[in-house]
Amino acid sequence: MGKLKSMSLKKSFCLIVFIAAMIVIALSATAVKICSRKHDEITLSHAFIANGAHIYPENGRYIMETPTDDTSDNDIKYTDTELLICRTMELLIVLLPVLFSVLGIGFAAISFYHIKLKEPLRALRQGIDHISNNDLDFTIDYQNHDELGELCGAFEAMRRELVRNNRYMWNLVDERRKINASISHDLRTPITVIKGYSEYLDKNTGKGTLTEGGIRDIAVYIHQAAGRLEEYADSVHEIQALEDLRLEYQEVSLSDFEEEMVSQLSVIDKQTTKKICVSSELPQQTVVLSTAAVFRITENIISNALRYCKEKIEADISFSQPFLIIMITDDGKGFSQKDLAEATNCFYKGKSSRDHFGIGLSICKMLSEKHGGFIQLDNAPGKGARVTVKIKTEHLSAL
Repeated sequence: MGKLKSMSLKKSFCLIVFIAAMIVIALSATAVKICSRKHDEITLSHAFIANGAHIYPENGRYIMETPTDDTSDNDIKYTDTELLICRTMELLIVLLPVLFSVLGIGFAAISFYHIKLKEPLRALRQGIDHISNNDLDFTIDYQNHDELGELCGAFEAMRRELVRNNRYMWNLVDERRKINASISHDLRTPITVIKGYSEYLDKNTGKGTLTEGGIRDIAVYIHQAAGRLEEYADSVHEIQALEDLRLEYQEVSLSDFEEEMVSQLSVIDKQTTKKICVSSELPQQTVVLSTAAVFRITENIISNALRYCKEKIEADISFSQPFLIIMITDDGKGFSQKDLAEATNCFYKGKSSRDHFGIGLSICKMLSEKHGGFIQLDNAPGKGARVTVKIKTEHLSAL
């Protein structure tokens, strides 16, 4: 039975039909034989020789003559019961094979349904009921390697994808909620500044209490707060634009990419008093990736590291099929536990830094996930903070 369940639908159907046909043939042959024997028992019991021939020699030859006596008195006489039995046996010889054929078809259909169809169809029906009730907390556990097993596997893969998408949407909604809360919190300070100074100007204008220098200072404060609001609005717009961004992929030689990356990091190194050490070992092959996204990710991580490092930043670039790996380590104090949990969230700012909007690592996270990869934060042993980004690429060919 287990072997039959593992067969394909076509093979199992043919095997079940063959077994049913053999059973039908065997039963039909047995029934016909039994009915024929019963019929012959009755007819042979009344058998006799009518008008028997006589053989005698004449002139060296044998002559056979048949008597012409009237034998009508010796007609066969059957009882009513014997006639009924004979007619019944003749009828059964015809009907039983037909009946067994119909039963064999029914047996094959029921067996095929119970062995091959019942379990997977029930599993699929239950899965459909769960999904229609918005319940994805179930599994399709049908392991047979036939066509319906493949269908159940595809259904289970669809369920897992729905769960992943739902989690992504819930995380997106939760992230949106956090972003909105952060926006409301961070906008409150510049709005309060603008509102407070504008009310102060309104109350004291024309009373002679405002000096020219005081008015100039208030104007500077209001301008700074307005600039802060403008920068914050630009950051929100940038986050929204990144969420809707479609990456542009292209074929890239990793050796050319390596050369360009080292060149860009050397430019950044010359613009700062801190040292950027680059280590890169990329193979000679061509891959498909979005270089703009990768450069943007690297620049954001480097900028973030420059803000916290003491003297040196180490950038290690490597390739492990199918991922391009960028690992950047600084010699600062490292991430706190809260940083490790929330640093990639939009508008997150650590306690020691309030001079930025906290979108650098969140942008890196968005771009790496759009590129089929991910970002990981930890602290390097004996060093400071370490950010590792894996970018998924598509390998084309070796050079």
